[in-house]
Amino acid sequence: MRRSALFIDFDNFFSGLLGADPAAAIAAVENPGTWLRGLEQGPAGEALRRWLVLRCYLNPAGSVADPRDPGRRLYFSTFRPFFTQAGVEVVDCPSLTKSAKNGADIRIVVDVMTTLQTATGFDELVIASSDADFTPLLQVVRAHDRRIAIIATSTTARAYEALAHEVLDEAAVFGLAAGRAEDGPRSTTGFGTVDGDEAVAPIAADAPRLDEARSAPLAAAPPDGTEDEPLNDPRARFEELVRAQYQDADAALNLATLSTGLVAELGPVATGTHWFGSGGFVAALRRLSLPGAQFSQHHVWDERRHETPPIAPRSTPDLPATVSRVAAVSSLPRIPSSSWPVVYGTLEAYCVTHDFDFSEATKWARDQAVAEGVEISRQAFSYAVRACRNAGTPLTDQPGPDAETIGRALLASVLQQCELAGLDLADDERAELSGWLHVVGSPED
Repeated sequence: MRRSALFIDFDNFFSGLLGADPAAAIAAVENPGTWLRGLEQGPAGEALRRWLVLRCYLNPAGSVADPRDPGRRLYFSTFRPFFTQAGVEVVDCPSLTKSAKNGADIRIVVDVMTTLQTATGFDELVIASSDADFTPLLQVVRAHDRRIAIIATSTTARAYEALAHEVLDEAAVFGLAAGRAEDGPRSTTGFGTVDGDEAVAPIAADAPRLDEARSAPLAAAPPDGTEDEPLNDPRARFEELVRAQYQDADAALNLATLSTGLVAELGPVATGTHWFGSGGFVAALRRLSLPGAQFSQHHVWDERRHETPPIAPRSTPDLPATVSRVAAVSSLPRIPSSSWPVVYGTLEAYCVTHDFDFSEATKWARDQAVAEGVEISRQAFSYAVRACRNAGTPLTDQPGPDAETIGRALLASVLQQCELAGLDLADDERAELSGWLHVVGSPED
């Protein structure tokens, strides 16, 4: 078990979460104990790390606009008690200059350097910040032969991520905060399941049933043995629909197709309640304790009646020289050019049919693409969602951006990261990149 220390740059950490999914972000910082405990466990539930130091650096006067309520501010100090009650030491880092810049980054550097010199002998240091200014610090930590994990809740520099052994993004934080083990790191194993692995996961014998999670029990059946039509209870209707489709299916059910049909039938109550308090669609299915149910990333099936769906091999395409150089500095997913329009289109479709939820959006879009016969990693969808946020056209807007706008936002974000990394692209190289991403015109058009 690793002896670990966690250092949270709250302003950076929370701002990234808030930009991705406001409701999920607030839920995460109001209950940090849940995802902190989740980080202690490996993908199979084994004890992975033990927190010896838990420290959160917070500007007590800091605040951000509340995206749910224009004109209202969210003050960071209101979240202090939640971290304190979770056993986290909160370090005040007030603004020290006229520019309102606080000293959290300097305090973190000092504390990390001090930690490296202690007799405890820490095995791992975890930095919860997307600030690439910590890159030199990580170089020092690696030179001391310590493991490094970073929690980057927004876009960060490739050089910063390259120094870490493990990278956790905002989707994984949301998943851990909601108790979903399937949301894991974007790189090597440790925090959870690496995207792209379609492991078969049988339902746990002690998984809570859906009826146990309800605030009120379902009405009892009438004495004559007939059952009332549960139209006035969306949760009961959800269970009825799922069981009917599961029992009638003669092959594995695609999760995206099943989810889309249920949303169309039930309306916004399903996604608006995060699938009736389950935290996600798959979690809600698991609570039903469907007989013989087996789950993969894309399917659910009855092992007694259905064949296990094949796992499509995923290959890395050969990229043109220009695109390969861009991917090296911007973390652009290395997927076929023909896959990018599918990314844009499925994300647009999600925005039209769902209330936005970051974790659900990337999983639903991935599964929908598979249903259409296109294998695309979830990381590619996460990258596009993050790019839209960077370009000022977040998918949380109502109405959400269309496919063309999503493509332009992705191109703009990639070009911005190239500029920050010092990679200058000639006009013909920009045109080649635009063609690869299927974006017509410049991102400024």
